[in-house]
Amino acid sequence: MKLFITIIFSLLLVGCPKNEKDGFTSLSKGNLFGAGDEGFKKENIVISSQVEWKSFLLKLDSTNKASETFENAIDFSKEMIVVVIDKVRNTGGFSIEIIEAIKEGDTFLIKIKSTSPKPMDMVTMAIIQPYHIVKINKTKKEVKFIEL
Repeated sequence: MKLFITIIFSLLLVGCPKNEKDGFTSLSKGNLFGAGDEGFKKENIVISSQVEWKSFLLKLDSTNKASETFENAIDFSKEMIVVVIDKVRNTGGFSIEIIEAIKEGDTFLIKIKSTSPKPMDMVTMAIIQPYHIVKINKTKKEVKFIEL
């Protein structure tokens, strides 16, 4: 009976999903609703220190308080933050996502996918700015972004 319980418990532990995907952990994905007042343009950001992180969060939260929805405790001796931000859009239906992080030689490639509504899709009338924030293991490799 103990063996049966141990096997079931082990299977449950192994089968539990992680929030980690291809070497990164997603911290937050969504839209900023400040109509660009945060001061972000379409950009890709690599944050490797606590000072840069706090500065980024102040800017991010200037109109949205978006950081309240995700973990802010990052160990910058072991981890880095990668942020992709789309341009300001005048309707809903847009998104941006980091879909893969790959080490290739001397570079660390971050693959980004942007989506937009089709011409006849129903969308909300809102000014948004899609973003995605992920945590990766610290690397000394050059980080390059590729849009798919």
